[in-house]
Amino acid sequence: ERPNLMLDENYLTGCIPLVASEYDLRVSYCLYVPSKIIKVCVYVHGTDRDVMHYRDHLADFAERTHTLIVAPLFPAGLIEPDDVDNYKFLRFYDLRFDLMLLNMLDEIGARYDAPVKQFMLGGFSGGAQFAHRFAYLHPHRVSGVSIAAPGRITLLDDAMDWWVGTRDLNTHFGQAINIEELRQVPIQLIIGADDDADITANDDIPQARIAGNTRRARLQTLYENYQQHGLSVQRDIVDDCAHDWLPLAPQTITFFETFMDAVRKKDDNSC
Repeated sequence: ERPNLMLDENYLTGCIPLVASEYDLRVSYCLYVPSKIIKVCVYVHGTDRDVMHYRDHLADFAERTHTLIVAPLFPAGLIEPDDVDNYKFLRFYDLRFDLMLLNMLDEIGARYDAPVKQFMLGGFSGGAQFAHRFAYLHPHRVSGVSIAAPGRITLLDDAMDWWVGTRDLNTHFGQAINIEELRQVPIQLIIGADDDADITANDDIPQARIAGNTRRARLQTLYENYQQHGLSVQRDIVDDCAHDWLPLAPQTITFFETFMDAVRKKDDNSC
């Protein structure tokens, strides 16, 4: 039986360095561990994979709200040496990145006695691609989702195949979307007002262009799609910002704090 190994005592709180997942050593995560843990927030990196950038800028939020920050790292070059997109679509060959994250959380929950069964989820760019697709498959695990400037989006649309739409979701993942559960999840769509560069050169499936030629156009398409399906969604546009997460961070944090306050008040009223 594997011994219950713990990190050095200097790394039990605050900024925790990258740790290999015991469930799959190919992936890892870094953490910000506040002195008291009440909530958990997962924030997923973009293609640049600068996980500590996101973790560090969420540290004040973590301390103020007693939230454990989890920043997973899904390396480039898994299976295909030049691939940088693997995690964004949840499944890549035999890899399931959504399940890798859930396994990470089980490990972290056991180590830090953290409430990982339901968590806040966010992601920027490629991380936003991961985040909204993860929410489709696991709506019961996420208490709120912040989707920041995704490039390639998946619409709730059974007229188009995965990943542009959701028609054959069951073929890829062995399950359908529980739309009623998804409607219970607060969702933020956020983007810079100047994030309007043409990104169609990145499209490996021409149907992706149905949603628009820019990230801002595609976010608008996703927003309208979510409204049509009765999801609890808000759209935030940040002025003087192109494709950059840091100017989006304050409103992302405000979103997390606002729905945390709403949940707390609802719990207080039910007592």
